[in-house]
Amino acid sequence: MKRFLVLTVLVFAFAVSWAQDFPSWLAGKWEIPSQSAMSGSSYEDWTSVSDNYLIGRTYRIFGNETMYFDNMEILQEGGMVVLKMSAEKGGKRFVGSFVGTKLCNDLWAFVCAEADSPSAIYYRNLGDGQVYVWTEVKTGFDVCTDFIMYKRK
Repeated sequence: MKRFLVLTVLVFAFAVSWAQDFPSWLAGKWEIPSQSAMSGSSYEDWTSVSDNYLIGRTYRIFGNETMYFDNMEILQEGGMVVLKMSAEKGGKRFVGSFVGTKLCNDLWAFVCAEADSPSAIYYRNLGDGQVYVWTEVKTGFDVCTDFIMYKRK
């Protein structure tokens, strides 16, 4: 009986620490305001499927039309946190697996060694419903970007 109790406590402690090592604070609808009044905002939606699985998408609304850009997911895979999304290598698109590293409590780096653009994506939780995002690229043809997302729902 003692062994069962100890095992149960260890499993619970592991589950709690595992959930803390996952960027679950990304769940929600995030607005990325445009720098131009003509183009409108972009959005990044993250839906929590479980404690260690988020599905997401990026899109922009033009009047009554919605243009979707990417479908994404963040999940535990092989003991790692992985962001899966579209990337480019040599001008060809593929679904990249960006391995996540928690750099500190509110900062995650997702890096895909195979990708040229983006090659890395960083999410920093600024609190108060704001997340700072920046990307890195390996080629001179693409542009690194950075922006702040604001939680809307």
